Amino acid sequence: MQRFLSPVALVVTLAVVLARGKSRDELGVGRGGLVRSLWILPAAILLAVVSVFVAAKIGTLHPLYKGDFIHISGYVLWTIYQQFLLQDYFMDRLLRLVGSESAAVTLAGTLFAAAHLPNLVLTAATLVWGIVSCALFRRYRNLWALGLAQGLLGLCFAVCVPDALHHHLRVGLGYLRYGTPPSP
Repeated sequence: MQRFLSPVALVVTLAVVLARGKSRDELGVGRGGLVRSLWILPAAILLAVVSVFVAAKIGTLHPLYKGDFIHISGYVLWTIYQQFLLQDYFMDRLLRLVGSESAAVTLAGTLFAAAHLPNLVLTAATLVWGIVSCALFRRYRNLWALGLAQGLLGLCFAVCVPDALHHHLRVGLGYLRYGTPPSP
């Protein structure tokens, strides 16, 4: 059922956002703000390099689960879409609802983190990233650097934090059922 409903939910949220008739730059998928936001990628790379170095020193660095091109590229595309949902679906509505940019940023980041429950270590990391990415989107209005940075940081998190803590970045029932054999 999840394999059927997940794509439906993605298409419906995409249609709802696009129905508002915003331009590509307003949605953050155009060229507007791209050049000014590109510093985010080297900053994410630096954070990833430092994290890998620290993880290697403390003994938590490990190979990526399913580290082939298809899984990695699929994950990065998913992080770009997550930023689209966070910024264009939730943040946009929260701004209209609460009227305060700082409150909307905090609420959107909190909702983003809550979507990663019950995975507590991932929830904590996504709370920080959700708030930071919302603040950066408000400033630069471009999803590309944010989505790519999230993908890079997520992959870094996956190899630096032990799988026993994050269960291959799974959330919801996937997190809770991690390690149990599938039922026949």
